[in-house]
Amino acid sequence: MCRNLTVACLVGILLLSIGAAQYRPSDSDMIEYDRRLAESQKTVFPLIGVVPDEDTAKAIAEAIAIPVWGKKQVQNELPLRAGLKKGVWTVIGTPRLTGGETGGELIVQIDKKTGAVLALLHTQ
Repeated sequence: MCRNLTVACLVGILLLSIGAAQYRPSDSDMIEYDRRLAESQKTVFPLIGVVPDEDTAKAIAEAIAIPVWGKKQVQNELPLRAGLKKGVWTVIGTPRLTGGETGGELIVQIDKKTGAVLALLHTQ
C-alpha cells in the first residue's frame, strides 16, 4: 500500500512538472507584466535622445502618418524633409501639384529626447 502511494505521488509530481515546463504565458500576460514593470521604473533617456538624427525622425513621422492619412497619400509626399530646433524635430512632406494646384503637406513634430509626438497635422 505504501509503495503504491509513493508511486502515485511520483507520477503526480512528474505530471505536474511536465505541465509546468510546457506553460508559456500569453502575449497579453507578458505585455501586462512589462507594462507594470515600466510604470514602476525610472526611464533613463540617452543623452543624444531617442530620435538622434533626421533619418530617425523621418522614419517615425512616416510610420505615424500612414495609419492617419493612408499609405498612398504619404507616399505621394515623399521625400520627407526634417529640421531640428530647440529639441523638436519638424518633419514635413513634399507637396505635389494636383490639377494645377499645389496640394497640402503633412507636418509631424517629434520630441528629440523622448520621441513623443507633439503635433500631427495636414495642411490643405
